[in-house]
Amino acid sequence: MSYQKYLVYVTILVTFFLIVWGAYLTAGNWGAGCGTGGSLVSSDWPYCNGSLAIPNPSVNYAAFVEYVHRTLSVVVSVLLLASTVVVWRMKPRPATASRAILLSLLLLIVQVALGAVVINSGLNAVVTALHLANATALFGVMVIGGVYMHLNDKHVSPA
Repeated sequence: MSYQKYLVYVTILVTFFLIVWGAYLTAGNWGAGCGTGGSLVSSDWPYCNGSLAIPNPSVNYAAFVEYVHRTLSVVVSVLLLASTVVVWRMKPRPATASRAILLSLLLLIVQVALGAVVINSGLNAVVTALHLANATALFGVMVIGGVYMHLNDKHVSPA
C-alpha cells in the first residue's frame, strides 16, 4: 500500500475523531471554554483564555475540551492539506480520489469559517447545526476519496 493511501486513511480517521470530539464538546456545552469572540477570528485564537498552554482540566475542563478540539482541527487541516498535495502529485493521479480530496479541502475551509461563526454567535444552535452538517459532508467526501484510493490501488473500477 502506498504512503499516499495511508496518509488519506489517517486523515479520515483523525477527522472522525475530531467530529466525535466536537459532538462531545457540544453535548457538554463547553463550546465557549476558551472564551467567546466578537471579531472575525474565533475568540482569541490561537490562544485559549489568553494562553497557548494546555488548560488544566481540573481547573477549567471546558477550556481543556475546547483546546483539544482546536488542536485536532489544526492536525486535520495539516493532514488534509498534505493528503491533497501528495494525491494530486501521484503519477498516474487517481482522478476521482483526487477530486474528492480537493473537495474535502474546500469543505474544510468552510468548516473552519463556520467554527469561528459558531463561537462568535454565542454558540447559536442553527449555526452549530450547520457546522455539524458541513462536518458530516466533509467526512463523507473524504471517505469517498479513501474508497477510490483503495479501488485505484486494486485497479478495480466501481460498478
